[in-house]
Amino acid sequence: MTELKLYKSNSKGIKILALCLPFVLIGIWMISEKQNGTFDYYMGWFIASFFGLGIPISIFTLLDKRPQIIINENGIWDRTTKQKEIKWEQIKESYLIDIYNQKFISIVVDETFVFKKNTFSWLNKLNKYVGAQELNINLSQIKIDENKLTDFINHIRVSEKYQRNNLIKNFNSNLLLSTVSNSQKYFAYSLILICMLIVSLSNFYMFWVIMITMGIGGLIARWYRGINNNSNLRKYSELIAYLGFANMVIIGLAFKTYDYTTNKIGIKLTNKIETYKTEYGNYPNEIKTLSEKLNLNLIEKYIADKIVYKKTENEYILELKFLNHNLKEFDNELKEWD
Repeated sequence: MTELKLYKSNSKGIKILALCLPFVLIGIWMISEKQNGTFDYYMGWFIASFFGLGIPISIFTLLDKRPQIIINENGIWDRTTKQKEIKWEQIKESYLIDIYNQKFISIVVDETFVFKKNTFSWLNKLNKYVGAQELNINLSQIKIDENKLTDFINHIRVSEKYQRNNLIKNFNSNLLLSTVSNSQKYFAYSLILICMLIVSLSNFYMFWVIMITMGIGGLIARWYRGINNNSNLRKYSELIAYLGFANMVIIGLAFKTYDYTTNKIGIKLTNKIETYKTEYGNYPNEIKTLSEKLNLNLIEKYIADKIVYKKTENEYILELKFLNHNLKEFDNELKEWD
């Protein structure tokens, strides 16, 4: 017997992880940087703890390989409904609804379907209020075209039993083709994100253009629904918002990583320069030779080569242009670029 099994989409878990992880890192940074007992220190703990709850949820979603929906020639079963398999002959109608941005397929069954347990009266009233039924298949965790799945259910429920296996095979084949198409989309999204990062780092004004565009996209995705809650404008606005947010997070992490790395290089380099003065009585004329002795990795070597060394009569200056194109000098007392 041919079966169609639909699983939770990994993209949902990745989205949760992508949304929570940056805030967890920000919280950890606040804890490590701020003094114990200050407001920022406790706020760091709150942020890290609150958004940290999303990490096990995302991991569970990514590791959960149980099928959520199983469709075969006899009927359809959905794990989230906690009901037995619904026979095709018991389905009178199915239709797609949207409840607070969550997609459901509402199933209208006849009197032969016996529920495992009676639902609460207030829940039935709520279902009726939003246009749902007692049986509602949750599609929020599944990456699939909701309209096509609804049409497929309505088609197969009225077909003859001997036809259903072929219908399931054909639908499954189309899903596989769609998966390949989605992989190409994700590859394209990755390229777009890389381009956004390059543009953001090369031009400060372009970074703000991307940020403003992200904000507009987020507002449209949140409030605009279009016809039947299936607007292309909303879909692309949501994509822009996600890409913009990812760009912002990666830029922030890049800045923090760059700051940490450059401070580390600056400390090592100034120590070498001071050691050189102690040994030879004056500051070196150049620092390339000293930099080569610092045991730096490739990225650190690249950054060290960008440092401009200026020797004065009694002092020296280390200058470096940062990712935001600001020129900074290394403060030997504070042990950081300022």
